[in-house]
Amino acid sequence: MKFVISAGCGRFSTRIDTEDTVRKAMLYGMAAVCAVGCAAPPARLHVGPLDGDVAGWIATHPLAPDAGIRADRLVRLDGTSHHLVQVRTQETPHRHATHDLQVLVLRGGGTLHLGDATIALRAGDVAIVPRGTAHWFVADGREVAVALVAFSPPLDAPDQEPVTP
Repeated sequence: MKFVISAGCGRFSTRIDTEDTVRKAMLYGMAAVCAVGCAAPPARLHVGPLDGDVAGWIATHPLAPDAGIRADRLVRLDGTSHHLVQVRTQETPHRHATHDLQVLVLRGGGTLHLGDATIALRAGDVAIVPRGTAHWFVADGREVAVALVAFSPPLDAPDQEPVTP
C-alpha cells in the first residue's frame, strides 16, 4: 500500500506495508512536522501606527504589571475607530449605549460574556457586540489576550455603562 501525504510546503511519499507501524508513525510524524513548520505566519495588521508589527507595538505600549486591561486607540476614521486592547484578567461587565463593536482576537484567548451567551474565544476569532448589549471578556490566564477592536461610530468620549450580570 502506498501513502502520499501532501502539505503546503512539500510532498512526502513512501510505501507502507499494512503491518509496518513504525513506518506509519514516521510518515505521520514527518507530515506533522511539515504542517507545523509550514503553518501560515501570524496575520500582520496595517492599522494606523501598527504597520504590521503587533509585538513591537505591545513592547512599546506594555500592559502595566498591576493592570488588568489596557486600550490604545490606533486610528480614527469617519465611521469607526480602531483600538488595540490587552487583557490580563477581565473587563468589568458593561454596555455601550451608542457604539457597536467588532472584536478580532489576535493573541491569547478567554471567554466573552455577551448578553446571555458565554463564548470561548481564541486567536483568529471574531465577535460582534451590538450597542446596548451587556458584555465583558475574561482572559484565560495563560497569556495576555490581545484584540483589535473597532467601534462604530468612532469612540470619541467614554461610552461605558456598568451593568450587573
